[in-house]
Amino acid sequence: MRLSKKPAKTTPAPPTGGVRSQLLSDALRCLAEDPASDQQSTRISVLDLGPGNAGTVNFLSQFNAKIVFLDILDCAELINAPEDLSLADAIRLCQQHIQLPADTRFDVLLLWDYLHHMNLTVLEGLSATLQNSLHRSTMGYGFGALHSNQTLDHLQYGLTAMDRLTQREANPPGTFTPHPQQRLSEHFLCMRIAKSTLLQGGRLEMLFEAR
Repeated sequence: MRLSKKPAKTTPAPPTGGVRSQLLSDALRCLAEDPASDQQSTRISVLDLGPGNAGTVNFLSQFNAKIVFLDILDCAELINAPEDLSLADAIRLCQQHIQLPADTRFDVLLLWDYLHHMNLTVLEGLSATLQNSLHRSTMGYGFGALHSNQTLDHLQYGLTAMDRLTQREANPPGTFTPHPQQRLSEHFLCMRIAKSTLLQGGRLEMLFEAR
């Protein structure tokens, strides 16, 4: 899996438009803290599960934030894992393909809708792999669905402001099966869903907190 601190070199389609978020600013609140305060004595670190976005880099650069792009969809073994995969094998698979900086504890996880590209066992494996890269104040931001039988479009996102993001349509590799909020709570155990709001089309906007 490609692990990068810079966006992937792509020629994406133009964004479909800006979207104002109700919960994004809560996830990014560490960016607004006084740099002289004890809470922001070190450089802010952000983990984005996507392949990289120039808008996100430009926005976070004004805060001197460290950003790592995981590009989870670049790993076919994770997004196309067999349903009968054991949890132990899922954890080994995630640890094999996800090599995060050992000295970094992320302040923000931009989950977007990438949690829905893997089955529930791999989702637990991902949670176990990310656990040691979080701290008590880590916040997360992502999307979910009300029901598992919903049909949701996969989108790629980027940050443009504390409460605003861009989105564009994308064709995901592998499967894309929305996990409802309850299933995310039961299987993505490194974080809990602190808040959620219902968006148009049945999509949920969710704020996560480290457990």
